[in-house]
Amino acid sequence: MPESTPSLIEAARQRPWYRLRLPADLESRFAETTRRSRATYIQSWLLVFMVFNVISLKMDFDQFGPDRFAVPAFLTLGVFLPSGLLAILALHGLTSARRQAGIVAGIALLDMAIVLNSARIAPAAHADTYLILAVIVPMAVGMIAPLSFRHSLVLCGSAFGLYATYVVGFVLPRSEATGLPLLIAGLTLVPIKLAYSREWTCKEAFLLTLEKSARDVDLAAANARLTILSETDSLTGLRNRRSATARLQTGWAEASHEGGWVMLALIDIDAFKRLNDTAGHPAGDRCLRQVAQALETEAALHGAQLARYGGEEFILFLSGVEPVRATAIGESLRRAIERLAYPHPGLPDGAYVTVSIGVAAAHGSLGALGIGAADLLKAADDALYCAKRGGRNRVESARLSPASANSDLVPASALG
Repeated sequence: MPESTPSLIEAARQRPWYRLRLPADLESRFAETTRRSRATYIQSWLLVFMVFNVISLKMDFDQFGPDRFAVPAFLTLGVFLPSGLLAILALHGLTSARRQAGIVAGIALLDMAIVLNSARIAPAAHADTYLILAVIVPMAVGMIAPLSFRHSLVLCGSAFGLYATYVVGFVLPRSEATGLPLLIAGLTLVPIKLAYSREWTCKEAFLLTLEKSARDVDLAAANARLTILSETDSLTGLRNRRSATARLQTGWAEASHEGGWVMLALIDIDAFKRLNDTAGHPAGDRCLRQVAQALETEAALHGAQLARYGGEEFILFLSGVEPVRATAIGESLRRAIERLAYPHPGLPDGAYVTVSIGVAAAHGSLGALGIGAADLLKAADDALYCAKRGGRNRVESARLSPASANSDLVPASALG
C-alpha cells in the first residue's frame, strides 16, 4: 500500500470542520481499515435490547390489560425476539460495515414500528408514552452503535420518515394535538451529530497514525543513511575502517566459537606517495578509486567484502578459508591490479601501479588460547611489511600459531 506524503496528511488535518470526507486516496485507505470488523459490541447491545423488550412486556400488560395484551406480546415474542436472534447470528465473525449498519437499522426500525403500533392501539391516556418510547429506540441505537455518518443518516432519516408517516396517518386524522409528536420527532435526528463527531474523531486518529508512520519511516531512512555514511568511505564507496574492524572482531568471535579457518589480507598500493607527489592529490584520488574498484570486483568473486583501511591501504576478511586458499586469494587480488595496468607517473619506464599484500590465516580454535582479532591483524601487517621489504608487488603469508601471538618477529610464523 503506498505511503501518503506528509503534505497530503497535513492538508487533510487542516480541512474545515464541515468537510468530513478526506482526500480520495486517504478516504479509500480509511474505508479499508473500517471495511470489515467483528461486531461483538453490537451483538451485546442487541442482546440488551432484547432483554429490555421482554421486560417492557410488563408495562404493556399494565397498559393494555389482559384482554388486549396478546398483540404486543406476539409482536415482541414472536417477531422481535426471533429477528434479534437472527441478527446476532448474522453478525458472527468478521462482517462488513455496511452489513452491520443494515442489520442495526433493520432491528431498530422493526422495534420502532412495534412500539408505534402499540401507541396506535393503546388507550388514549397512554399513547404519548409509547410515542416517546418509539423515538427513544432509534435514538439510543444511533448513539450506541458505532455507525458511520452516512449510515447514521440512513437510520435516522428512516426513523424520522417512519415516525412522520405514523403522525400523518394516525394522529392528524383524529384531529389530536400534534405538538408533542412533532417535538419528539426531532429526537430521531440527534444521533446524526454524534455520528459525525465520532467519524471525525476516528479519521483524525487515522491521520495521526499515518503521520506517525510517515515520521517513523523517515526516521528509519535517515538512520539507515547515517549508518551507511558512518560505515562507508566517501572516496571509494567501500566500507571504512570502523566497519572493517567490527567485521573482523565479529568474524573472529564466530570462528572462535564455531571453529574453522579465517583469513585476513592487508593490501597496500606500492609507492603511492610518489604518485601523489608527482601527479597531485586529484590523480591520487582517481588511482585509489580505480584500484578499489578492481579489488572489490575480484574480492566479490571469492565472496569477500573489501574495505578501505586508511590512506592507500585496504583490508579483506573472509571466513572458511584455509591457508593455501588464503594465499591464492591474495595472489588473485595482486594480479587484478596488474591487469588494471594503471599508469604510475612517479616511476620510470612507464611503470604501472602495483600492490603488496600481507595475508594471515588462523584457525578459530586459537581463540581459546587467548589469540584475538588484534593478533590476526598484527600477523597480516607483519606479512605486508615482509612483502614491502621483499621488493613490492608480491604476496606474503603468515599462519597464526599460539607462539606467534607472543612474538614480535616480522613473520608471525612460517611465511609462504
